[in-house]
Amino acid sequence: GRVMRVTSLLPFLILAIFHQECKAASKVDHHTVKMHTSFLKNKKDGDFSDWEEAFKRADHDKNGLVSVHEASRVFKEHYNLVHKHSAGRGAASEVHYMDDGSEFGKMVSDTMGWDDRKEMTYAEFEEQLHVYVDIKHKERGSLYDLAADIF
Repeated sequence: GRVMRVTSLLPFLILAIFHQECKAASKVDHHTVKMHTSFLKNKKDGDFSDWEEAFKRADHDKNGLVSVHEASRVFKEHYNLVHKHSAGRGAASEVHYMDDGSEFGKMVSDTMGWDDRKEMTYAEFEEQLHVYVDIKHKERGSLYDLAADIF
């Protein structure tokens, strides 16, 4: 009885897990992989100068601040600064980072209580980017290690 019920549910359970994994994987495109793997490399070597330059480029009014809802602009600027030529692809636009920008905004809202209008200094942005990438790295496990070689 009981074993029969569990085994009859097994295909549905596997399908549900597979579906969730596919949904998660579908959000991890070339641009996201480049951003996250680059940040992990920068973390290892301690050099975040490209991120600071991307932040400056994203700061359109040159007041030293970028709002939370403009985080995707920093991600785009970083890609275009560091990866555009080496990746052999065209320039990134903010649309490529809508998911990362949205997820970053949700994370800082949940952890810091910041809304989308909160203007961050570079130091605040970098500190929160460390948290964000750590969370995503834990969620996606070795996907970044594998994908870094592919992309």
